[in-house]
Amino acid sequence: MWIQKIKTLLGKFNTQNGRILIIVGAIICVGIFFRAYNFSQWLHFEIDQVYDFDIVEPAVSNGIENLPLLGPNVGGGMARLGPAFYYIEYLGAKVFGNTPNGHAMSVLILSILSLPLFYVFCKRYFSTYESIGLLAIFSSSLYLVMYSRFSWSPNILPFLVLLSFYSLLRSFSKKEKHPARWFLVSVATVTVTSQIHFNSLFVVPLIAVLFTIIKRPRFNWKIWLAAIGIIFLIYSPVILNDIKTHGENLGYLTKKFKKTSPGNAFKFNAIIQTAEYNAYEYFFINTGNDQVNMITKLKDKGFSCAPCRENLSVKIFALIIFLSALILIIINFFKEKDSERKNFLLLVILWFLVSFYLVYSIADGYKMYPRFFLLMAPLAILFYGFILRTLSPEKNKMGLLIFVILITVIVFFNIQKINTVFLQLRNDPQTITDKIETEDIFPDTNRITLENQQNIADYIQSKFQTSGYPVYLNIVSEYAPSFWYLLEKRGIHYFDDFDKNHLYLEGNYLAITYSHDLAFGNSNFEEKESTVFGKLRVQYLQPVQTVGIKRPDSEIKVRYDLAVMSELLTWKKLFMK
Repeated sequence: MWIQKIKTLLGKFNTQNGRILIIVGAIICVGIFFRAYNFSQWLHFEIDQVYDFDIVEPAVSNGIENLPLLGPNVGGGMARLGPAFYYIEYLGAKVFGNTPNGHAMSVLILSILSLPLFYVFCKRYFSTYESIGLLAIFSSSLYLVMYSRFSWSPNILPFLVLLSFYSLLRSFSKKEKHPARWFLVSVATVTVTSQIHFNSLFVVPLIAVLFTIIKRPRFNWKIWLAAIGIIFLIYSPVILNDIKTHGENLGYLTKKFKKTSPGNAFKFNAIIQTAEYNAYEYFFINTGNDQVNMITKLKDKGFSCAPCRENLSVKIFALIIFLSALILIIINFFKEKDSERKNFLLLVILWFLVSFYLVYSIADGYKMYPRFFLLMAPLAILFYGFILRTLSPEKNKMGLLIFVILITVIVFFNIQKINTVFLQLRNDPQTITDKIETEDIFPDTNRITLENQQNIADYIQSKFQTSGYPVYLNIVSEYAPSFWYLLEKRGIHYFDDFDKNHLYLEGNYLAITYSHDLAFGNSNFEEKESTVFGKLRVQYLQPVQTVGIKRPDSEIKVRYDLAVMSELLTWKKLFMK
């Protein structure tokens, strides 16, 4: 009997739909491999990741009531978003463990779920072959792969944005049996997305509201009431926090928004340069080619500056593709007769216009980073889809052949880049480089992995176990919190700062610097040992002159970042008398 069931199942896969399912499944599996391969060993774990970890860890260890009422801060300032990301990270840590890897698993899982979601989203407009091709780009995109491999609030935006807009489209579909349910799903997802990043706070809700106003849905009043209830429920932590603090966070957010606003002046040059930003980043997201990717202020961009004219042919090509896709989208919108497909095009146009204004607002005097485009990453691939669909791959064999060749070339470029990055990560414990990325994942892909940080922490632990003396570290700022976290897990606690002028005989003094920089040097120390761990160098130091044998105050101190986080209002603190 079971043999017959297997034959029946194989027969289903032998159909056209079955073969399509196999191809889509294979592409998704490749995407999963790129995102999950050596995920734990090569994890990116720096200051931002430790900061988020330390906020969520008490809730994982001591109870959910220790979760904060506010989320990540905005641009390093005092203003904070809603806590949705911390709650998502909490769920991952509860399931997979209260470790850096466990906390990052939520990002990995949502990144994996974005693969099939992107395919079904594409199917709302594109043909099956076209959707498969775009999925292949989405699965292999260097940009999306790298941002899915560590914990950071912006990294889950591609999934949440796709779910927000997919459910929004289904809630306005005439073919949908339960559009009201999808509308409530969309409201919930949009509200969560607004708490993830400062960009998404304004962009995603605005797109959803504009789309809803244009389509003028006629839902029952109970649905509208439920939608309002969902928004207030998801934002209840933020509301309660502001009630308790007399609107403190709302005041910070208002000031931040005013500071970011570009004002009333229309700047034609800024519009042109914003178009460049979008064109270059879209090209980067699709192809993995970072020759055009620049992290710089808008006033330094444009063909007027000498560095901006580098790789000019590639930049012009990226601009041509970008503008051509935009023209095609507009033409298709006015020509489209099918209401479902027209809704898709309307959403794409709103997505582009609102996000374009976002880039214009931020870039006018502010520094732009590639992570800001995580909000538009699916849109960037859809843009290229409108170019590729002109080949009509499902209507003629020659068009299909050219379509497959182009997709293969794009995927090949991305995989080649991914391979280069993976080799860098694998060789991190041995490789010395003159450039380390400290602010964003791109354009420099030379990273210091958690695996290598663990190796250094083991080395420091060996010195501590030999003498038992307190450990004092002088570390490059980006990695100080992560090393202290790793050491505290080994029973080596933070006692005091590395004070070059008040040294004690009973102390382990170590300096951690970039191996390509000058070694740590100070007349109060002599170097006993120097060990290179790839991109980092660890020097074991001996004080030349000391003010005593043992530091009088040897009590464990609270790290600065933990002290700052202790000021956050939690559910437990909210209800304390």
